[in-house]
Amino acid sequence: MTTSIDSIPPARRSATPGPERGGGATLADVARRAEVSRATASRVLAGRAAGKSASHARVLAAAEELGYVVNGLARSMMGVGRRSIAFVSSMMVGPTFATMAGGAEDIATANGHLFTMCTTGGDADREAALIETLSEQRVAAVLLVGSTPATEEFDERAQRYSATLARVGAQLILCGRAALPHHPHIASIDYDHLGGVRSGVEHLVELGHRRIAFLGSLDEMTTPHQRFLGYQAGLADAGIAYDPALAAQSSNESDAAAATTIAFLQEHPEVTAIVCQTDIMAVGVCRALNARGIAIPAQISVVGFDDMQLVADLTPSLTTIRAPFHDVGELAGRIAVGEPYDGPVVLPSRLIVRGSTGPARA
Repeated sequence: MTTSIDSIPPARRSATPGPERGGGATLADVARRAEVSRATASRVLAGRAAGKSASHARVLAAAEELGYVVNGLARSMMGVGRRSIAFVSSMMVGPTFATMAGGAEDIATANGHLFTMCTTGGDADREAALIETLSEQRVAAVLLVGSTPATEEFDERAQRYSATLARVGAQLILCGRAALPHHPHIASIDYDHLGGVRSGVEHLVELGHRRIAFLGSLDEMTTPHQRFLGYQAGLADAGIAYDPALAAQSSNESDAAAATTIAFLQEHPEVTAIVCQTDIMAVGVCRALNARGIAIPAQISVVGFDDMQLVADLTPSLTTIRAPFHDVGELAGRIAVGEPYDGPVVLPSRLIVRGSTGPARA
């Protein structure tokens, strides 16, 4: 289930409204049919009453006859019943977030929790309102997923989210985002962005490449920034001076990456390899090269990041960095259901060599 909250104002509401009454049987109806008090009916239906009394049997029979459905949201707001675990991201970007969500959902459902997926459109006010709403609904944990601004403002915002959730016994878990050094109580499960790209550059250097370009968003969001640092670190390891002119900027869309590649290579025909921030960008790069009759990898090698399923089926198949998205989600899910958090986790990324990289052209 994907939730958007355009209609929820960012300001904190002064009261916590209960769920609207539907058209079905109510607790009062069950109590009346069973000839017991509402308190007794509530205890029976919540599983907090002895199971051998006549009144217990009458309540269960009345609920069955009337088709009464227990209000799970109301129960969770009272601290009983199943509590949900929320997966919150700015948007659902391809299969990568879906794989991460799958890992978390496996753990959540196995432990009796409802798993919900919510998007914020990258709007900080919508994000704050969503955290407030989830806390009002007594969520068990919020998995805040993906890249975030590497700023003091975000650190303060995350601390506010953590405090809001803590008031209802819930926790904030950063998923695919590095730990916040000043807030060690906020859990972080991440993977190695920098080391992954660094290994891609190392692979190209071993193939004889020296004029290696980088295509990315080149902004200060955590994921792009870490991957760009990995590119620079890989060059430094090989004794290759970083040339700012070989860093090309593009949004994370294949069409944009293709257009950027065409213009970039007109200015830098000496480039023999391109490292891309994501597989989506790499697909655009490969499409642009194929359209211009530039052979991959004979003339230009291409490296991506993410190892999306489709890239193994490209011609040639894409050399890329495999990120452990499912494992990140699974570990975050385990913390969400109550397993101990012993400090930040950074899972390794792995270079997957395929057909899009080869020896540098002479």
